[in-house]
Amino acid sequence: MTREIYSEQDEAFRQEIRSWLGANLPEGWGTRDFRLPRDRVERREWLRWWQAKMAKDRWVAIHWPEEFGGRDATLTQQILYHTEMAEHRVPAMIGRRGLNMAGPTLIVHGTQEQQERFLERIRFAEDLWCTGFSEPDAGSDLASLRTRGELDGDSIVVNGRKIWTSGAHYGDLLYTLVRTDSTGDKHEGITCVVIPLSADGVDVQPIRRNNGTSEFNEITFDDVPVPVGNVIGEIGDGWRVARTSLAHEHYTHFVPSQLNFAKTLEEIIKLAKSTKDASGRPRSELPWLRERIARAWVATRLVRINGMRNIAKIVESGVPGPEGSIMKLFGQEEEKKLYELALDVAGERGIFDRGAPLAADRGKWGFGYLGSRAATIGGGTSEMQRNTIAERVLGLPHDP
Repeated sequence: MTREIYSEQDEAFRQEIRSWLGANLPEGWGTRDFRLPRDRVERREWLRWWQAKMAKDRWVAIHWPEEFGGRDATLTQQILYHTEMAEHRVPAMIGRRGLNMAGPTLIVHGTQEQQERFLERIRFAEDLWCTGFSEPDAGSDLASLRTRGELDGDSIVVNGRKIWTSGAHYGDLLYTLVRTDSTGDKHEGITCVVIPLSADGVDVQPIRRNNGTSEFNEITFDDVPVPVGNVIGEIGDGWRVARTSLAHEHYTHFVPSQLNFAKTLEEIIKLAKSTKDASGRPRSELPWLRERIARAWVATRLVRINGMRNIAKIVESGVPGPEGSIMKLFGQEEEKKLYELALDVAGERGIFDRGAPLAADRGKWGFGYLGSRAATIGGGTSEMQRNTIAERVLGLPHDP
């Protein structure tokens, strides 16, 4: 890949984060001598510790304004930051939903009291946030949500359900939308509230995925009182507030996604060279697999090109635009294809579960394949992304 040319200031920024990671990552990082804790609870605590360590030197939420603990990082610097993080194989921040969605929303729409109460704790992973948008009957059509909030003095009493809420089983706060008025258009009468997941009347039930993990949850609210002081923005103006959150969800994510995509493909190519077919020929020599590997390589480059095009659009307009849906749609569809390719390269050894003696690469490919089935659903389905592209990028008629 052609190396980009950056300004002296940007190169200095790159060297600063690179040096910091080199000096602060645990000894043995990136080698077999170091592994994250296998126990899920212990791993989460390690990730919280690591985020707090990065936050202390302001290497968390670098896109936030300096007054809130960020670095006012430019888009170029954000790209460099995510590139270095991905190349050093640093795990995604455990508090990323607060850092990337709730935090920017609070900075734009929150009161000073809310900013002082929440933002520093978001940076240091003292509070882990979740986002509650989807509902059993309102997933793709978010504005059709039915979870209700009834005003009762200084509280809003919440009843209803949210589903597919990532991390709610270990989260602290839920940033969500409730309907406080049903008399107007469906985009009106929606209010954005913060609900402690430990509050009375909140029930969190993990949903078991096909690969055995439970990262998603269903949440039920039964007469949950939420202080009016936990409303972000104005009561009834939640749709406008939520658009701030959703606009910041994906636009710089292409950098780690593209690098991880490319590194995963490198591992698949290595697997193809070391795995033989029934005739004893390395699978890397099979024409039909070579063609698919070449197509996957092209896809990794297209992910980066589309991401950079979206960044250029943001620089021009000043705000994230609907072009981010192109990135999301293409990336999530290609992720599924990548793991399908991995299974075909691994052959019968690819379908063994993790821990099985004959499993290729300790069973990571079968596990990854099952997990990738959700790629075209989470964070907005492929159908939603296609509608956004059709209506807001191509100018086609709205979906009735």
